Amino acid sequence: MTDDILNDYEHAVNRKIEENADKADFPKMEAYDIKKEDFDNYLFNKQAILDSNTNEKVRYTIWGILIAIPVLVLDAFPHEELPWGEDLSLFVGIGAGVVFCVCYQIIMGAVKRYRLSHQRDDQMERYIADVMDY
Repeated sequence: MTDDILNDYEHAVNRKIEENADKADFPKMEAYDIKKEDFDNYLFNKQAILDSNTNEKVRYTIWGILIAIPVLVLDAFPHEELPWGEDLSLFVGIGAGVVFCVCYQIIMGAVKRYRLSHQRDDQMERYIADVMDY
């Protein structure tokens, strides 16, 4: 887990800056008219967005709930009245839950992309790209 924390986007950029800051040809924040505090805040916010919904325990819990809901709803009906029979209805419920999980992942991915696009600062991104390309 510590390796994941140290290899995230924010730490990778900061590590690259620390390792090369004293080199003359390394990109300087001043040349991009960026303040250190603003840059740190930008990186922190971007990392927070990238990390959103990546906790495996939470993700698996949500998936389990989404898969269980249709099964529980189908179980509320008398077994004789289920349209697909007693055994097949269980698999239909699980299938519906898997569809819910896929929809959830698509929506969360779209939310993450939306948040990243609205937080984007072209000047900061240009500096980060130059730092990482160095």
